[in-house]
This record gives sequence, C-alpha cells and structure tokens, in this order.
Amino acid sequence: MIDGVTILGVATAGAAIIGPAVAVWITRMSDDRKEVRARRMDIFRTLMRTRKMPIHFDHVGALNLIEIEFAKDANVIAAWKNYLKNLGKRLPPDASKDDETIFSKARETLLTKLIHEISKVLKFKVEQLDILEGNYIPQGWNDDDWEQKLVRKALIDVLGGHRPLLIKPHAPNQNNGPYPPAPEVPKANE
Repeated sequence: MIDGVTILGVATAGAAIIGPAVAVWITRMSDDRKEVRARRMDIFRTLMRTRKMPIHFDHVGALNLIEIEFAKDANVIAAWKNYLKNLGKRLPPDASKDDETIFSKARETLLTKLIHEISKVLKFKVEQLDILEGNYIPQGWNDDDWEQKLVRKALIDVLGGHRPLLIKPHAPNQNNGPYPPAPEVPKANE
C-alpha cells in the first residue's frame, strides 16, 4: 500500500475511466464496418439488378461509386477500369451484325467479371455464368426504349431540317364517332 492507495484501487479507477471509452471505440469501429459493407452491398445489388440495362441511371451511379467504396480492393478496381475503358469505345457506323454481337459480348463479359470481383470481396458465392445469364427484363421495357429512341431520332431529324413534318388538312367524317347516327325523324308536314 502506497500512501493509502492500493494497486487494486488504481486498477479499478483506470478501468472505470478507460472501459467506457474502449467500448465506445469498439462500437464505432463495428458500426463503420457495417456502413462500409452496406454501401458496398448497395453497389453490388444495383449492378446485379441493372446488369442488362447498362444505360440506366442507377447502373451508372453504382459504377461511379466503385472507385470510392472499393479503393483498397485491387482486383475490383482493375476490373472496373477495364469495363470503363470498354464503355468508352464505340462501334463504327458501318459495323456488321457480327461485329456488334462480338462488341456487346465483350462488354457483358467485362461487366460480369467486375460484378464477380465485387461478389468475392463481399464473400458471396456467385458464379460468373449466373451473373452473365441471369436477370429479367420485360419485353415491354425493351419495346418502350426502342420506340423512344425512334421518336427522339425522328424529332431531331425534323428539328434539324433533315426530315419534313407532313401536315395535311383533316375533315372528320360525320359518320365516325362513338355513337351511331341519330335516327331520322319524319317532319310534321308530311
């Protein structure tokens, strides 16, 4: 005992002061890890959900966050850079159908590799073939997208002076309408 203070007393006082601080620090570290995983999972889910819709704004947003959320994962960053490099390439206007097919398959393969690398970091067991062949898009979405492209192109052609806008007079036919014509009523003088 040194001047009325025991070693046990000092240890108890130290534990009372340091214990809560250490507990808060451990809790914060755990919460930070959970937040990082949640953000990474959000990117993974978004890329999985939009893998057949590469121009969807959620897909692009998820791609733009990879550099931040996976900065320390070299394999993910390498796959991401390869995919971005491919996204910057364009097919020549005179490309054949075979060239277009090869080009799109290469792009899908790079996206599949990127998603697979992310799944490995998140400890998901997803096969690359499942990523490549999976996903569902209703035909109506593809039809709507195609029709919107056609309408935009036609409007741009009209506004750019490359295509005329045909206007012709229209006189509605009196017999057309939602109701049948009114029966003829005999005149009172007849």
